[in-house]
Amino acid sequence: MNILDDLEKIKKLDTEDMLGIEENFYKQLNQAKSIGENIDISKIKGSNFSGIAFLGMGGSGFTGDIIKNLVKYEIPIPVETVKGYKLPSFINERWLVVAVSYSGDTEETVTAADEALKRGCEIVFSTSGGKMEKLALGNNMCLIKVPQGYQPRAASGYLFMPLYILLGRIGLINLNINMIDSAISSIKEKADIYGRNIPADRNFAKKIALEIGSKLPVIYGIEGVMSPVAYRWKCQFNENSKCPSFWNEFPELNHNETVGWERLKEISKDFILIMFKDSGQTQRINTRIETTAKLIKENLNKIIEIEIEGRSDFEKALNIMYLGGMVSVYLAILNNINPTPVDKIGVLKSELAKIK
Repeated sequence: MNILDDLEKIKKLDTEDMLGIEENFYKQLNQAKSIGENIDISKIKGSNFSGIAFLGMGGSGFTGDIIKNLVKYEIPIPVETVKGYKLPSFINERWLVVAVSYSGDTEETVTAADEALKRGCEIVFSTSGGKMEKLALGNNMCLIKVPQGYQPRAASGYLFMPLYILLGRIGLINLNINMIDSAISSIKEKADIYGRNIPADRNFAKKIALEIGSKLPVIYGIEGVMSPVAYRWKCQFNENSKCPSFWNEFPELNHNETVGWERLKEISKDFILIMFKDSGQTQRINTRIETTAKLIKENLNKIIEIEIEGRSDFEKALNIMYLGGMVSVYLAILNNINPTPVDKIGVLKSELAKIK
């Protein structure tokens, strides 16, 4: 029996049930939607902001990446993401700062949020607790409290959905609840075809994991919302599958990386390229994707093309995010790895804790 169809083996290996969390992503999204609809926005002073800055690292930092790319073609003010300790000098008291840390103790985000408080910024805190919750309560700022007990990467729905809804509720974007409901329904449908009970010969997520096997996955997204989704795939392969992975986006990669496939074939023959394709894209983008595949295919083990489905950018993003999460967990299981622990990150945090 294929290990990906061996439910008992999966249960023994995936002891914290990361696969179950991914399978039930639509339930998380529904709960997150409810959280967003019930945020107390009375603590947010004003709405005429000069810009929005999302603070966050890792799985929490993805929140800013995805929301920025969902709203940047609509919103008339700049949207910045800050992934580090330092707050850019142009962020001032006229900006809305959104500090996201699932644990509430991410040192880079806490440090940047402290600086935003000193500058008099309006801040929204999104966290499950920790120092961030104390900062929000102590400074009478808007707090979005999300459920505890998850790895940050497994709580992406709780982190980004309420904040996306919040932007609509305070008038910064046009909020379409029907679009959100449609996207959640689409994820529920995908759960019925990607789940563990569906055999590998009929399960697209399992098939991709099997094709990757012990190869190194490279993901090519597309400018706009599919760029952070490609990055999300890369991070999921890193943390869930415990393997190196790389990503890039069209059309930028055509100005550099396309040429880089000319040499080192003895190495790149063990690379699998995953390319997103969207029939709704312009002819120029689709020509870039098709031509690039022809130019570099001989330097790769295989190219896997994934057609993007969805009636809106929001739905497309969630669909491909969901597929990537499922593939990354199946790839871990295929290689006899528990997908949940991130021991190396824990070691690094222990070393940093020694610094006074």
